[in-house]
Amino acid sequence: MEFKKIGDRKFQCRLNAEDLEDNNISLDDFFNNDAEKIHDLLEIIMEEAQKNIGVTLNGDVMSLQLAPLPDHSILLTVSSGKDDFGSMLKRVGESFDKLGLPVEDQIESEKEDVPNVKENTRKPITVNAGVFRIADFGDFEQLCQSSARTWGVTNALYKDENENTYYLVLHKGRCSEEKYRRLLNLILEYGEFDSSKEERAAFIKEHYSVIIGNNAINVVKKYL
Repeated sequence: MEFKKIGDRKFQCRLNAEDLEDNNISLDDFFNNDAEKIHDLLEIIMEEAQKNIGVTLNGDVMSLQLAPLPDHSILLTVSSGKDDFGSMLKRVGESFDKLGLPVEDQIESEKEDVPNVKENTRKPITVNAGVFRIADFGDFEQLCQSSARTWGVTNALYKDENENTYYLVLHKGRCSEEKYRRLLNLILEYGEFDSSKEERAAFIKEHYSVIIGNNAINVVKKYL
């Protein structure tokens, strides 16, 4: 995501094909006015805009303009406005309808190759918070390499020095439900589910060594 501040109540955000894939959304979802996916994406964009350029739009009412770019990325212009969210989504869909874009074809060639992951036959885990036990750091590196970049998921890596064992603590945050389920089940390929209780997570944070205290998956993935 690339941000440009236009004013205290207006900014632009450029999303490339990888950003769209990481957030489980496509141009087709904008075309079809998928309110849930677009709303989830906007929440992440607002959070990142505050971190990157210091823009905070208070309230639920916003105006959104969307423009597809020649490199298959999209440019969102977000500002305070009078339109409600439903009207905003309708305008986005209409803009694509006028362009007549073959939406799925545009982003297919831009998708990043993701390493093959072992087929998972376990029942999906749906907890909003979880602690996972990982035997060694090499397994965690493989997990990070196989994972898409995470947005909205709070995750940190800790180590039990006595047992020489690692623990990944994560919370769903603003991540989409579908993407979060995929991440949880991927983690099961490289670790074991330990607990979904906040007390267990608090114990680990207090008693074990912090290896990567914030955004652990993305931090390691960046260097692989």
